[in-house]
Amino acid sequence: MPEAEAETTYVDNIFGSVTDERVVYHPNRGWLTEGREENAPLSHIASVEFVISRSFGNGILLILIGVPTMLVLVGVMFILFGYCLLKGTPTVIVNTTDGNREIMKGWPWHREQAYDFAKALQGRIRPDQEVRLEYVSSVSVGTSRHFLNRPLLVVAVMALIFIVIWAIVWLGMVFFGFTPFSSL
Repeated sequence: MPEAEAETTYVDNIFGSVTDERVVYHPNRGWLTEGREENAPLSHIASVEFVISRSFGNGILLILIGVPTMLVLVGVMFILFGYCLLKGTPTVIVNTTDGNREIMKGWPWHREQAYDFAKALQGRIRPDQEVRLEYVSSVSVGTSRHFLNRPLLVVAVMALIFIVIWAIVWLGMVFFGFTPFSSL
């Protein structure tokens, strides 16, 4: 009886793993989600793309909102997310043979892992081609739809500004000894 050969693993990181026979990846992976696990043979993968998506306008807006709200400590989160939008989100797009575009995103410090995953997968499906790095300035990489159109974005920013102002007023009341929930 012939001995079964062990699979060789070329990369195994947060975006998935690539072996000489299959790929395990995580479609719909985002900053705060892990995505589901997809296990497919290499023959079902048509191509792979590596993209760094940046959003300069939204990044600067979040930093500008974050600086005056540092006292509330919410500002630190705004500044962090603003920095991440300016630095760029590494995105790996796996195109399958049945026409699906599976998108995986990571934090800016996951850029090297995203590139390693895309390079290993590209090397297994098309060894003659190099992985192309593309920089785009877009919120919706890999899709043709824009999830936040202009009116919805304006409403979201206005709501965010209202929440930040209300938090500052609330902290001011607490600082001067008033309780926001006391009866008058």
